[in-house]
Parts: sequence; structure tokens; C-alpha cells
Amino acid sequence: MKTKILVVEDDKLVSYEIKTILDKNGFDVNICDSYTNCIKNLDTFKPELILLDIDLSKKYEGIQIGSYLNSKCDLPFIYITGYTDIETLKRIQTTKPVGYLSKPFREIDIINNIELALYNKKAKLDGINGNGTTAELELEESKYSKPIKRALEYIDTNINQEIKTEELIRVSGWSKFHFIREFAKEVGVTPYQYIFDQKMKLASSKLKNTYQSVKEIAFDLGYTSNSSFTNAFVKHSGVSPSHFRKKYCR
Repeated sequence: MKTKILVVEDDKLVSYEIKTILDKNGFDVNICDSYTNCIKNLDTFKPELILLDIDLSKKYEGIQIGSYLNSKCDLPFIYITGYTDIETLKRIQTTKPVGYLSKPFREIDIINNIELALYNKKAKLDGINGNGTTAELELEESKYSKPIKRALEYIDTNINQEIKTEELIRVSGWSKFHFIREFAKEVGVTPYQYIFDQKMKLASSKLKNTYQSVKEIAFDLGYTSNSSFTNAFVKHSGVSPSHFRKKYCR
């Protein structure tokens, strides 16, 4: 059965271009052009992934749809945008998309982003080891206390945003010093280091497996500037994001 993808785009030329690419690559595609039609398609078409234009009707209606998807259903979506300014990227981060496609885009950009999103969705639902739970979740189940598990799940869910220790303390239900001491004891690193490592692992995966620009990846991971992300990546990997990508994408 073909994977169902809903394209929410009010520019007919763009939606036709995307549909042509997806049809050629074996996807089942439906197109709609508004918030109302998108919500209807969730029940009638039942998509497995959504490509979503941010600026529907010039009203940022796409961000409203993203907020709805984030709060009401566990359905991955990728934003289509012609905007890459900091304020717009900050705004859309809160809706937790699984990726971004910047106009103008190439066929390989679309397909790689879709394949990565679908792979991550399958890994989350079915488990990387094929028996319904991921190896990481099994390890957490046996190794970590419930408050630490809640903190780790919060980090995983919000990895594309800035995560503050205060939020993890609240989720755990422990006092500040007890949480930090127990986190380091159970996980082996401080909360800050764990978050940093997880962000850099995801950044490395995106650099290897997608054609997102370094700037897009930076904002996708909650960094407010390209330079702060680059400095962090160099600190972690010893090379810049651009050099890392060249090394693995020859």
C-alpha cells in the first residue's frame, strides 16, 4: 500500500510540482489549500505525513494547522516555507515540525526529508529492534527511575527547542539538587551535557541524511543563530557542520 501524504498548499503551481514529484516516487498524494480542508482530510484521507505551507492565504494559517497537529494528533508534518528569518523560525519551532523545506526546493530535498520523517515515525511506533519498543526505551525501563524517565522523555519530545533545567526539575517532581544529583548518577552525565549530546547526534544525522541547510538545522534544534549552532557543533565534533557534511556526503 502506498504511503499517504497530504500537501497543504494554496499556490497551485507549487502544489502541482510537489504532487508530480511524489507521484513519481510512488506516494499516494492528496492536495488541499486551507485549514478547514486540511482538518477534513485528516478523517477522510487519513495521511501518514503532511507537507504544510506556512503562509496559507498570507495569514500564517499553516502555523495554526501545525499547532493543531501538535496538540491533537501524533502526525508528523514538514513545513514548506519561503521565509527563513529568525522570528518566523522561532515561531514555527513551538509547533514541533519534523522538518523544513525552503522554497525553491529540489526533488531530492523533498524525498530525503520525507524518507527521514517516515523512518523516524516507524522507529518510534514499531521499535528499531522490531519487537514494539526501541532498544533505548528498553534500557530506560530497566535502568532509570520514573522521575528520570519522565525527564528523558521530555528531552526527547522537546529536542527541537531550548530546554531549561528548571523544566526538567518540574517534570521530575524532585528538588533541584536532588534531580541534578540523581540525573548524573543514573545517566552518567549532567542534564546539560545529555541535552547537548542528543542535539548534536540529531544534527549529525540531519547533516548526513538530509539536504537541509546548516541554518535550517540550527533552528530546527532550537539554536537562535547559525553561529551558536556552529560553535556548539565544533565543540562536539571537532569540525564545522559544513566540513562534517562534506566528509560524509562525497
